[in-house]
Amino acid sequence: MAEAADEFLWAAFVRNVRVNVLAEVFSQGIRIGGFIFLARTLQPADFGILRILITSTLLVGMVANAGIPDAIIQRKELDSDHESTAWWLNLVLSAGAATLLCAIAGLIASAMAMPMLTTSLTLLAIPVLIDATSSIANARLRRQLRFSALATADFSAELAFLCGALLMIWLGLPRWSLVAALGARLTFHGLVVWCCEPFLPRRLPRLSAARELFRFSVSVWGGRVLGVVSGNADYLLVGRLLGSQTLGYYVIAWDLLRFVPDRLYYVAGRVTLPTFCRLQHDNRALARAYREFTGYLAKLILPMMTCTAIAAPYVLAGLYGNQWIRAAAPLRILAVGLSLAGLRLAIGSIYYTKDHPSFDIYLHGARLVLVVLAVTSTVRFGLIGVCIAMSAVEALVSIGGQLLAGRLIEMSLLDWLRACGGGMKLALVCGLGAIAGVLLVGVLQVQGLMALALIVLICLLTFVWFGMNTARDLIQGAITPEAVN
Repeated sequence: MAEAADEFLWAAFVRNVRVNVLAEVFSQGIRIGGFIFLARTLQPADFGILRILITSTLLVGMVANAGIPDAIIQRKELDSDHESTAWWLNLVLSAGAATLLCAIAGLIASAMAMPMLTTSLTLLAIPVLIDATSSIANARLRRQLRFSALATADFSAELAFLCGALLMIWLGLPRWSLVAALGARLTFHGLVVWCCEPFLPRRLPRLSAARELFRFSVSVWGGRVLGVVSGNADYLLVGRLLGSQTLGYYVIAWDLLRFVPDRLYYVAGRVTLPTFCRLQHDNRALARAYREFTGYLAKLILPMMTCTAIAAPYVLAGLYGNQWIRAAAPLRILAVGLSLAGLRLAIGSIYYTKDHPSFDIYLHGARLVLVVLAVTSTVRFGLIGVCIAMSAVEALVSIGGQLLAGRLIEMSLLDWLRACGGGMKLALVCGLGAIAGVLLVGVLQVQGLMALALIVLICLLTFVWFGMNTARDLIQGAITPEAVN
């Protein structure tokens, strides 16, 4: 009986991963193409300002979230009182978040010494409201494992982002293109989620239901707030201390390295919480599922990170143009820490599954302190010094996070390292392939997209040849109908 349940869960997991893979292929095709065009059209400073806008909307959006959607997902027994109460609370908090963004827009602009932020943040208040009010509908979709609807919302949001940016450029307003794009992304994401799950409560909020949701949601909210603050503190500090142009180089390096881990999170990582929650009382099964998931992550993330770091100048010049070459050194330095950070995609799901969301607070709180100390103490050495410090911070936080997760599911750090062993070996081999590609490009004296394409081809062939089993398993898991029966 237990084996049948495990097979059912794994089938559901694979089915939703497959749906997310297909959505990511389409949405990221649009995103990559659009981002390459925008990077070649706009200036580094524009992307620095975009990062501050994203950070500000994320921080304010946390007011609307308050951990309530995660409490809806985590509860084993959920009734209409819980859902109605959560919906009303989310509505009130969303309106408060939008109002707060308008109120503090000028303060953020003054603190960052970027006057354009005042108008930009004020204009984003309505999109923030629309997206924030869809949080409970989003949680219902995730609880029901209806990730195809969420994938549709993500695809629509990316398409809206690109269309909004292109429209403003066509109108001769390139400086406002990224502001309009971000507003379009938030608006369309919220609207599509609402359309996929048009939930409206039939009851008024109940105090008893709020109390039952309160303990878990507050812990989650505290962890999420600290997570957003710690995850964006370096952007704020670099932008304020080194300027928007330097921040633009830092953002490009960071985003390139985070691209693959973030895509994996949307493809599979966000499926882990509702899946792991079904195993929350069986540590052995949960640890086994976590190790298997980590093993696949390592075999994908570590080789890609290694190849990207080795071929950094060719990647930047080939994709974004020669004006971004200055981001090559930061990218190589950050690759070490972000490789480990990419392997912690599912530790939050372990914390929530085992009813210890407070562990997120400890982890993100420690990261925030380390980030502030790291950036402020190394900023006098410029962007390179900041990147060295940030890479060390990510490595320390990743190891600490794995220790906490292991404690909850009775898994040692050595077990986790063994799960990553295949990825480490594959990264070494693919790194040698990347070096061979760079040497060949130098001999042939090719540049731009041709040089990048040649290096990518060699790295890809190396990955497929030496990681044949991994590639076969991933392809079969994505396209084989028997995997979901």
